Amino acid sequence: MSQSKKEVFVNTAFFEKIISKTLKYMKAGFPVHFVGPSGIGKTSLAIYIAKQFNRPVTIIRGHEELSNKELLGYHYGMVKKEVIDNFIHSVYKTEKEFKPIWSTGQLIDGVKNGHVVIYDEFSRSRPETNNIFLALLEERILPIYGKGKESFIKCHPDFSIIFTSNPDEYAGTFHTQDALLDRLITISLEGCDKETEIEILKQKTEINDQEAERIVQLVSKLRSYGKGFCPSLRASLMIASIAKKTNIPIIQEDKNYQTLCLDVLTRPVKQIFPDMTRDAIQDLILKEMKRREGTK
Repeated sequence: MSQSKKEVFVNTAFFEKIISKTLKYMKAGFPVHFVGPSGIGKTSLAIYIAKQFNRPVTIIRGHEELSNKELLGYHYGMVKKEVIDNFIHSVYKTEKEFKPIWSTGQLIDGVKNGHVVIYDEFSRSRPETNNIFLALLEERILPIYGKGKESFIKCHPDFSIIFTSNPDEYAGTFHTQDALLDRLITISLEGCDKETEIEILKQKTEINDQEAERIVQLVSKLRSYGKGFCPSLRASLMIASIAKKTNIPIIQEDKNYQTLCLDVLTRPVKQIFPDMTRDAIQDLILKEMKRREGTK
């Protein structure tokens, strides 16, 4: 099955260094944690690296309601088995057996069968849920509950795991316990360089060099007003993709392009300047668009 442009990971010199050291750490048996702002490409990077091992890949999405039941498994009903013995005409015997139905969790499959597990946005799950990874990473065993006499599963020798998360200050995330972070090699992805962002836009949306550079320069300048988190790479991709698909010229003077940039960028820039009015923010965006074009 061929991948869409959106799904293809764009490898550049910037990412190559990260990929190279991550593969070394994982081959040595250590879990890796990518942390960085939304839209930087953490998940795409994790999937690309996981595929280099030529093993099955299991992706677990972190969220507030994720529980050990989903990770490990649970009983969800009963199955009845009935045997009727009427071999001798005058003797009628029946046997009934009830057994609980077990649904195996995502993590168990990965641990038992040596998958590369990607725990995406794990800090969106509650710390008590993530506690199960402490024994898994330290002792290479997975404690399980509610499945008869089996109390734990030993890790397959080929099992490995990649974690991804946003910084703690992001809304919707929980503070990660130090005991878990101590077991991970954390690689910070603060942001791609401009050359990498330009290449990503070109390959994923098929715009040309000049158009990609124009978008990246605008978004990078707006990003520099804050902590570098937003507007994210996703914003650049939205602008490039919509402009390409709807034949909007990527030039400052075009009114449709101005409207597109304002619609995509106003909300993230508002996060940087929460006290500014919407009109003031849009004036700032338009000013930076003109500045990027070399006009005053």
